[in-house]
Amino acid sequence: MTDARDALKAEMEMLRTNYLALLDKEEKEQVYQKYLEENTRLIPRDFVQNHGVSFDIVLRKPAFGADYKSDFFFLSKSTVLWHAVHIEIEKPASKYFKDSTNEFHPDFLHAQQQINDWRAWLDRSNEGAFRSAVSALMVPLATNPIEHKYVLVYGRRSEYEGNDIRRSKVAALVKSSGIKIQSFDSLAEGLAGKNPVNIGIRKNEYIDVIGDEFLKSEGCAWIEPTQFRLSQSAKDKLMNMDGGGPYMKSMRTVGGRSVDSYKYVGENVRVRSDKEPVIDEA
Repeated sequence: MTDARDALKAEMEMLRTNYLALLDKEEKEQVYQKYLEENTRLIPRDFVQNHGVSFDIVLRKPAFGADYKSDFFFLSKSTVLWHAVHIEIEKPASKYFKDSTNEFHPDFLHAQQQINDWRAWLDRSNEGAFRSAVSALMVPLATNPIEHKYVLVYGRRSEYEGNDIRRSKVAALVKSSGIKIQSFDSLAEGLAGKNPVNIGIRKNEYIDVIGDEFLKSEGCAWIEPTQFRLSQSAKDKLMNMDGGGPYMKSMRTVGGRSVDSYKYVGENVRVRSDKEPVIDEA
């Protein structure tokens, strides 16, 4: 057990070091989007409730309505409600303040306005359309109420951490807007406490789950398999689970009879070739 902890600690320190070095290069936003998708412990987990991220799936660039697309999105439930967490990332080089002043930079204000536009769309009686778009991830307790939460990942901490006025202005904005604002640096904190997740891409009829393993295998007790597409490797792993090792035996009722959850999903899920590309930036 000690060896495993030491190995995890070394792995997280390496990830942290490489990530912070990448921030210093001030690349385009797309570079950081891709890096977070490949190193999912870095994705924010704000507003996660006691049941965690729903099915351990974070959607990339889901579209809600004609004009609303966040960079990442996930659902998290308690026994009484869902948190729908919308995450927008800009880039590490983005500025909070104008030059040497304590006045907010127009780019920072624009990023907040973009989130306010999303909020307005969701407030315009669009809950039915929203629920339909994410229904595959809203089980069980699908009828529970939804609270929408917003996270903006923006700039570097060094721009305000040594300035009490700037720091207090950012804190006041967080309090008044209800938007969780955090620097790119903060994503490198607490990595060992953030489990890896699958990245998902929402299609018209299903969610494409990236990776060679369905990380939330216990979710097989609940999901409708035809609403998901897995890689061939991920399907094969489900088909070979027998309740031994780290996997608990899982059953579900189908057509009035009890069946193995893993095999049921494996037999009925959509499947793609391991070599088939999933992300299409076009």
